[in-house]
Amino acid sequence: NVHCCYVSIVDGRCYWYDWADYQSDMIFDGIQSNTPMGLLLDLEEGMLSIYQNGQRLATLKDGLSGEYCWYADVCAVTISIERGLAPGE
Repeated sequence: NVHCCYVSIVDGRCYWYDWADYQSDMIFDGIQSNTPMGLLLDLEEGMLSIYQNGQRLATLKDGLSGEYCWYADVCAVTISIERGLAPGE
């Protein structure tokens, strides 16, 4: 059971937590610093994916179900949270 996912653009990893433990679930390449990125939480498929420059870089976590909320932990950047479709859809 996953309670939250954390994406680190510093080391290109996705971590997930279940309040008892955390796991480094995957490493992904291709993040460009100072370039907008998007996270897509697909509630129908139960997947969290990361996008940049209109391209999906990776599926960070699948098999998600239940209720979710967004949070952001940022430093000296601008962030917005919007409802929308994946690029190209």
